[in-house]
Amino acid sequence: MYKKILIPLDGSELAERGLVEAEKVAKCFGSELVLFQVVPFVPIYGSPEMVTPLIVDEKQKESAERYLNQLADGLRGKGFKVASMLKTGQQVALEVIDFAKENGIELIIMCTHGRSGISRWLLGSVALKVLAHAETPVLLIRSKE
Repeated sequence: MYKKILIPLDGSELAERGLVEAEKVAKCFGSELVLFQVVPFVPIYGSPEMVTPLIVDEKQKESAERYLNQLADGLRGKGFKVASMLKTGQQVALEVIDFAKENGIELIIMCTHGRSGISRWLLGSVALKVLAHAETPVLLIRSKE
């Protein structure tokens, strides 16, 4: 039923909780797991004449690649078919939604970070934005902090 499952990650243990459920679903359907992380652009403040207003922190990008590869290797060791993808962007939810649509993803599994109140208002909720706007089915795993 689900040939490709997308698991958006941010490097946190909390986000990795979605992997547990993704493994269960993948085992049932023989699905490919696609690990996905967005490395945010870093704004450059300076003169308005600057051509590139945003840059990517290469060390952060390399760290994210190592992180995804490590997780992918662990899942492959358990017998899963795994791919990983790293993208850069400013709007994480939009990157997740676009990637899912463009790559034939049939299910997105992600963990909520459990923010509420002012922190949710200030930081936003990637999970909520993905849930509200994705055309792909989304399975949200509630954080238990």
